Amino acid sequence: MMVKLPLSREWLGKNMTTVGPIVAAITIIAGFQVINPFFLGYQGIITLVYAMSYFLIAACGLTFVIMMGSFDFSVVSLLKLSALICVLYIDKLGLLVIPLALLLCVGFGFINGLLSAKFKVPSFMATLGVSVVVEGVALYLSKGFLHIMYNETFRALAVTFIAGLPSIFYWAIGIWIICTFIAMYIPFGRRTYAVGGNPIGAGLSGINVERHRIYVFILSSFLSGLSGVLYMAQLGGGSMEIGKYLPIPLFASVVMGGTALTGGVGGPHRTLIGVIIITWIRAGMLMLAIGRDMQMITFGIIAIGMSIVTIDRRRIKIIK
Repeated sequence: MMVKLPLSREWLGKNMTTVGPIVAAITIIAGFQVINPFFLGYQGIITLVYAMSYFLIAACGLTFVIMMGSFDFSVVSLLKLSALICVLYIDKLGLLVIPLALLLCVGFGFINGLLSAKFKVPSFMATLGVSVVVEGVALYLSKGFLHIMYNETFRALAVTFIAGLPSIFYWAIGIWIICTFIAMYIPFGRRTYAVGGNPIGAGLSGINVERHRIYVFILSSFLSGLSGVLYMAQLGGGSMEIGKYLPIPLFASVVMGGTALTGGVGGPHRTLIGVIIITWIRAGMLMLAIGRDMQMITFGIIAIGMSIVTIDRRRIKIIK
């Protein structure tokens, strides 16, 4: 008796976006370990943890926006603004600078959502415009100089070691767990999938699509701000150069995890794998003394390739 294997295009696509990133992560880690036996040593692990923790928090926020079928190009700019506000005003406000930075980011997130949901500005254009404004505010506040932080209490948020790992790792994993729980088990997450999968159908089912879009952009901006706070706590200083090379790796990590740019597919649970892959590729390329230019080319190719694999072509209208 012949058994028909389920090798349909849909079956392959579904399993490739689920298993593919895991296989890729294992292959990449194993490859760099063979090249450098110290790659997975204790010091190497600590370096990787520092590199991926704040990155994971920002990527989780971006994931919700992409799940909704939208884009948010203001993530890195808000991360930068939040970090600079912390270093500039920590001496005057103490730890109260943290809610100030987060509140400001939430405000910009509300503007993102308002422009996209109420004024029907395409999300890529709305968030790109807001990111330019945020960059201008950051430049005005910092005057373009390098600023150093000396507040040890603030820095302890990220660099205190617990059970052999820095505290920023626990912040990142905790945020990732919360985001995963929200996406998979809370009505907010289910609405996000619904809006990303079929916004018209979501509206007909009783979901206030416009309001939900605003909430998602606010969440993304809040997590961007939190990422910036922990970035500054970890690094202890920065300038307008903060996050200069992050946008492409950030988007690449989300799509690498299997979240489709067309929305409705993926989630923070997959983004963790994408962040591991991108972060460890960056670390491995630095280890091999590969220049920043080749790194950007590599991440761009990854982003394009994974976009091709994960995108739902049935939802794309072909304009003749």
